[in-house]
Amino acid sequence: MSANPREQFVDDISAYFSAVGFPRMAARVFAHLLGTDQETLTARDLADQIGVSPAAISGAVRYLGQVALIRRTRSPGERKDRFGLGTNVWESAMTAEQAAFPPLITMCEQALSDVDFAAGPRARIEEARDFMRFMQAEMPLLMEKWRAQRG
Repeated sequence: MSANPREQFVDDISAYFSAVGFPRMAARVFAHLLGTDQETLTARDLADQIGVSPAAISGAVRYLGQVALIRRTRSPGERKDRFGLGTNVWESAMTAEQAAFPPLITMCEQALSDVDFAAGPRARIEEARDFMRFMQAEMPLLMEKWRAQRG
């Protein structure tokens, strides 16, 4: 058990994200950035504060950048990258996820027209395509509602 409530929060968030499929170190880095008082941290800061090597941080921040959960910045005159969540991290992540829908829909449609699938695979591919179409249509509406709620 952690020494204080903030550390417990970071541990709990890290464990949750790791349990749902995030690489363990990426989950730890994300949880740490979520709970830190500092807006941004360097890889060295993260390594020191989490207690791991900078090499372990490198793969984690690369992964988190790919899933749009962190931002990489550099202050003027500074040579080191800084990592933080920035604002609207959840909206950014959902927007990045939306970008995956069109090519996946196209691949499903292409496969359905080119391949003589048996009933089972055909139904699964149709469901995948239909779900992605639904999400593609609904996600912008949800984002509008979110922005309106936040004011």
